Amino acid sequence: MNDERERGEHLLDISRKIDRYLRGLPPGILGVQSVESVEILKMTPGAYNLNYHVGINGKKVIFRVNVDQQSGLPHQIEYEFKALKFLEGHCIAPKAYHLDNSRERFDFGILIEECLEGPYLGLESEEMPEVADLLVRLHSLPPGDLPLMVWGDPLGDTFEQARRDLVEYEAKETPEKEIVRLAGELLTRSKPRIEKYRHLYRPDGVNHTDVVRDNIVKTAEGMRLIDWEKPRLDDCTYDLACFLCEPAQLWCTHLSYRVTSQEDRESFLETYARLSGRDPDRLSEGVRIREPLLALHWILWGATKLCDLRDRRTSPELVKAHEEKRVRYARIGNPENVQKLLDSF
Repeated sequence: MNDERERGEHLLDISRKIDRYLRGLPPGILGVQSVESVEILKMTPGAYNLNYHVGINGKKVIFRVNVDQQSGLPHQIEYEFKALKFLEGHCIAPKAYHLDNSRERFDFGILIEECLEGPYLGLESEEMPEVADLLVRLHSLPPGDLPLMVWGDPLGDTFEQARRDLVEYEAKETPEKEIVRLAGELLTRSKPRIEKYRHLYRPDGVNHTDVVRDNIVKTAEGMRLIDWEKPRLDDCTYDLACFLCEPAQLWCTHLSYRVTSQEDRESFLETYARLSGRDPDRLSEGVRIREPLLALHWILWGATKLCDLRDRRTSPELVKAHEEKRVRYARIGNPENVQKLLDSF
C-alpha cells in the first residue's frame, strides 16, 4: 500500500512539473499557439526512458525523459532529436517538437515528440512486405551531414559488440556460469568467420539498430519506427538480422511465443532485395552470417538486465519498469538460447 501511495504521489508531482514546463514553452513549438489544457494520459516506461503520454489541448505528444544512456553517448537525447529531425518528411518516424538537455527543470534530458496512434507490429505474414519497404526507404536515405555513429567494419564491429557484452556480463555480481561458457564458445567459433566474410559488409546506409516489433507502430498513414536512441551508419544487414533474430522477437512477444516462420523470413528478404535492388543471395548470406552475433547480443542484454535487478544495480527511476519485464528478460537471457545458436553452427 505504501509503494502504491508513493507511486501515486510521484506521478502527481511529475504531472505538475510537466504541466508547468509545457505552459512555459514559447508559442507554436508544439504545434499549438497557446497551451490551454495539459493532461497526463498514461506513462509507458522503456528500458532507458520514461515516456509520458500527454494531451495538450487534446493533441497527444510523448514527453520523453531520458534516464539511462543506451548508446553510451553523453548527449543521448540530443542525438535522438537530431535523428528525428533528419527523418522528418520521409514517413518513417514520429515528428520531433522540442529538445531540452539542460537538466535545469528536470534531472534528465527531455525530448517531446509526436505520439503515433496504432497497434504494434504483429509479425503476421501480410505485414512483412510493408516492413521491408519501410527499411528500404530508411536505408536508402543519404545521411548528408547528420553526425551519426559509424561502424566502419560492420561484421567485425558486431563481433566486438558481442564480446564487450560478454565482458560486461561476466563482471556482474551474479552472472550465470553456463551463459558465460556458452557465449565464450560461440564467440570462439564465430571469430574465423570475421576475416573470411568481412568484405561482404560496408557502412552504406542509416540503420535504426533496434528494429523489433515493439518499435514498429502501424498508423493510419502506414508503418513508422519509434525509439531512435542509437541510429548508426552501417550495413543494412544489421537492421535485417535484428528484425529476424529469434531472441529479439521473443523479447517483444507478450502473450505468445510467435516468431517469424522460415517461409516469412525468406519472403521478407526477397522483398527487401527486390525493392532495394540488392542481390538476394548475397543479402541472405550477409544476414545469415551476422545474425548469430546479433542474437547473442540480445541474449546477453537480457541476462545483464536480470543481473542488475538481482544485484540492485538498476536505476531507481526504472526499477518498476524492469521488474515488470523480468519474465521477458528471463525468456531471452537463457543459456538454452545460446546453445541453440551453437547447434545452428
